[in-house]
Amino acid sequence: MNDDSSFRYAGWFTLDLRLLLTLLTFSAAVAVLIVALRFRGRRWDQYVSGFFAIFCLSLLASLLLTNFLAAYPAIRVETFFPAP
Repeated sequence: MNDDSSFRYAGWFTLDLRLLLTLLTFSAAVAVLIVALRFRGRRWDQYVSGFFAIFCLSLLASLLLTNFLAAYPAIRVETFFPAP
């Protein structure tokens, strides 16, 4: 067993639930609209995978926009500290 505890860290983070729920709803709405417009006549698994991919991309883009451009993060790491 390795006794070197310098690699174990923990941290406190905060969530802005109002912003996070808004971004989740916005991403789901964008994904549904794009799937409805672009995925006509496809199989159900292509609908699901297309929705999931577009949802993840739009959520990531909206989180990056709010974190860096608006300087209002939905998920913020407060502190890091070594874990015992």
